Amino acid sequence: MKTPGGMLLTGIELDRSSPVPLYRQLYLQVRKQILSGRLPGGTRLPSTRTLCKELGLSRITLLNAFDQLTAEGFLASRTGAGSYVGDEWEGRDAAADKPRKPPRLSSMSQAVHSLRSDHFSGMSYSAWAPDCPTSFLPSHPAYDAFPMLVWKRMMNRHLRKPGKTELGYGELKGLLRLREAIVEYVADARGIECSVDQVVITSGAQQAFNLLGMLLLNPGDSVWMEDPGHIAARIAFQALGCQLVPLRIDDQGLDVMQGLRECPEARLAFTTPSRQHPLGTTMSYARRQELIDWAGRSQGWIIEDDCDSEFRYVGRPLPALYAMDQWDKVIYVGTFSKVLYPSLRLGYVILPEDLVEPFCAIRAVMDRSPSTLHQATTADFMLDGHFLGHIRRMRNLYQARQACLVEALQRHLGGFLSVTPVEAGLHLMGWLPEKMDDDDLARGLADHQVYTYALRDYCIRHYLPPGLLLGFAATPETQAEQRVQEFVQALRAIGMRV
Repeated sequence: MKTPGGMLLTGIELDRSSPVPLYRQLYLQVRKQILSGRLPGGTRLPSTRTLCKELGLSRITLLNAFDQLTAEGFLASRTGAGSYVGDEWEGRDAAADKPRKPPRLSSMSQAVHSLRSDHFSGMSYSAWAPDCPTSFLPSHPAYDAFPMLVWKRMMNRHLRKPGKTELGYGELKGLLRLREAIVEYVADARGIECSVDQVVITSGAQQAFNLLGMLLLNPGDSVWMEDPGHIAARIAFQALGCQLVPLRIDDQGLDVMQGLRECPEARLAFTTPSRQHPLGTTMSYARRQELIDWAGRSQGWIIEDDCDSEFRYVGRPLPALYAMDQWDKVIYVGTFSKVLYPSLRLGYVILPEDLVEPFCAIRAVMDRSPSTLHQATTADFMLDGHFLGHIRRMRNLYQARQACLVEALQRHLGGFLSVTPVEAGLHLMGWLPEKMDDDDLARGLADHQVYTYALRDYCIRHYLPPGLLLGFAATPETQAEQRVQEFVQALRAIGMRV
């Protein structure tokens, strides 16, 4: 509506306590009203004298705002007639009055959004009470025990005299010194013999899964997946339009014979043989050989996610699947997220030689090398001997933390939750009574500031009893009793008889 005296700017609200200058506030709010269509093109604004009186502004403040709006084409001055909204804004509808349409997304984006929203719905970081959360989330290391002083010293080496290595784009495969350190480490710890050229640094394991999926899979290809199994990898392959073939986990690991019966022509198998995620089973030698033989005969591929292999509390770990592969069909994925800290966002892929160049070609299109500063710091941390010492300390710490938490859980919740110590990893399984909905339980616990994941989230087919994944690495021994009591109180609050 146009009025002879000018449109009343009743929507303008100025905050005089704000650090944003008043002229800037006025400029932003008038601009917003023009862009939204509330002030159409050709609308006459009140005189500066009227606006100064109504808004309680000095004339210089108001003129500063109007000058900026005029310079940007939002307002136009007409000699003897005042200020008007520019004619190019004529005919714009008020955006606030129009119903919002959902954004147009690609089919892949829609699939990812839908798949991701179905998982981890019982946990919300935004709801955490930062002073005292009760977290049993798996895959969270002991942040309180990270050797920050040593890490800062390593990083300061490079910050004192930064150069191209630290501040540049970095090598496509990743920093050479870090790849050399990884080659040395996996040879000693995992029995893997590879060259430095076969190692590519990634932004964590998740990026590795996505890049490998793009490298090896077409829409419609079949993928063997452990069931229950790794959610992030599953979603990566589903988003590419692949067909998942869920294979059960028994006491020897992935059921290869089931895969051969149901889908022998699968293009890829994804597995966590060192410590099955989430159940914790270690794949037997016989089962490993069956899987490798299938890949060799069928021209399939195997992605080995060496999940939590650093933290084994009983016996020595078996060599990596990659170390047993005579067909060059296994791709090894490792990460520093759990052994160091997740926000470091560093992982690595060890590729068969024939896949190195194709993988790097996709990598060059999708992303560059992660932060070279963090790569350099991690390389120093490994080559100076701190990495292995940190693993040994964390192994002892986690074993002690697990023992304390298991004891408290068995004492307070022994009749409700069945828990036993695990031989490796950062979480244990808490098995629930039959017919209980573990997903609903996890949601209810989150409403009372107790965080965990339901086993159901990890399952494609639901053939196992209900359960909760209970992380122990981030719970200090002195807090185990208190956290379990908070767990009990939350269970009672949602109506559980414990």
